[in-house]
Amino acid sequence: MIVIDDLNDWVGFLRGHPDVQTPNLDRLAARSTVFRRAYCNAPVCSPSRASALSGLSVQQTKVFDNNTSPRVANPRIVFLPEHLARNGYEAKLIGKIYHTYSNPTPHPLPATLPATNLQCGSAGSVKPDGAFDWAPLDIDDSLMPDWQFAQSAISFLGQPRGKPFFLGLGLLRTHVAWYLPRKYFDLYPMGSFQLSRFRKGDLDDLPPAARAVARGLGENGCIAAQRLKASAIQAYLASISFVDTQIGRVLDALDASPHAANTAVMLWSDNGFHLGEKLHWHKEALWERSTRVPFAISLPGQTSSATVSSPVSLVDLMPTALEICGNITPPYAMAGRSLAPLLDAPSTPWDHPVLITRNQFDYAIRQTRWRYIRYANGDRELYNLAIDPQEWTNLAGDPSLRAVMKRLDALMPPLPAG
Repeated sequence: MIVIDDLNDWVGFLRGHPDVQTPNLDRLAARSTVFRRAYCNAPVCSPSRASALSGLSVQQTKVFDNNTSPRVANPRIVFLPEHLARNGYEAKLIGKIYHTYSNPTPHPLPATLPATNLQCGSAGSVKPDGAFDWAPLDIDDSLMPDWQFAQSAISFLGQPRGKPFFLGLGLLRTHVAWYLPRKYFDLYPMGSFQLSRFRKGDLDDLPPAARAVARGLGENGCIAAQRLKASAIQAYLASISFVDTQIGRVLDALDASPHAANTAVMLWSDNGFHLGEKLHWHKEALWERSTRVPFAISLPGQTSSATVSSPVSLVDLMPTALEICGNITPPYAMAGRSLAPLLDAPSTPWDHPVLITRNQFDYAIRQTRWRYIRYANGDRELYNLAIDPQEWTNLAGDPSLRAVMKRLDALMPPLPAG
């Protein structure tokens, strides 16, 4: 299992950005079932990972932010690696699998930091590992933690194992700060790539709660004042290509290993990321760019690609993995459902709306056509993504769509009392 931090749909096989270079992700996709409309269940790291790795909804995990321990919030949680370990598997975790780091490392930072910090976002120069900052560095890949994590995975795969194994590799660098070897920035010379799209006045038809999300921590003002939009996008694209390179190293090692013929590969990201759409530069939003993620499963011996167009979510990850690993009995009734029927027949009808939770009481429902958002204060957004994939026109005020909103409302948890 490979999980990537904050990677949106800007990968070649999803065509989320026309200029991104992801040859290794694309070659994995070429031998995988690709879920073209896969969504996280929360647009922030810890709640998303807790849900995906437990098979429980965000409401069941009770993890709504990055400061809540899943073990404290819900002591009955059993995560996929430990459940496989209880059922005869060797479980090895490398890098960021949960909202922690499973290998000893002080921070996901290179050895050398730039002399100045752009200081967009709230972290500033005091805590550069979380700052909205970026810079090319004149260092070798081997000094990056993700390179080291990949190397640990390569070493693991090169050895014979005495029993079935689960290898979890968590890569960091599409998460800010985007400090990377210079050669990855050089893949995207300024002026050679498309900028993210937004429409003037795009926030005008949003309710107050949505505008507050768009403004976030003020990154848009910081980036606009310093004219950094193209620079930030260059850094994010460079991060993607850096992570892609590390994944390529691991795929090469798997293909050359004694495990090549009987190992499934599952790749996903915990949430997406905005780069100026709706004037937002962050995750933690309920729109498409923050919630759509790459998700692909390659079964042992699979040599061709298949595509699933129906919406699915990461809460389905654990039950799917348990079925792939020999129909292992789940530790409890799960909110997710196995996607194995779609692996067998990708065009299988699949009408299971995806619930996405932000904080505790902001929700989105994603269906094939609709994205419906309802905030804790009752503010609403509705988008017909079949004709408005950029989510530029909020239809929540259209009286002809009241029945649609009522039907989607019924799929959400209730609003808080009062």
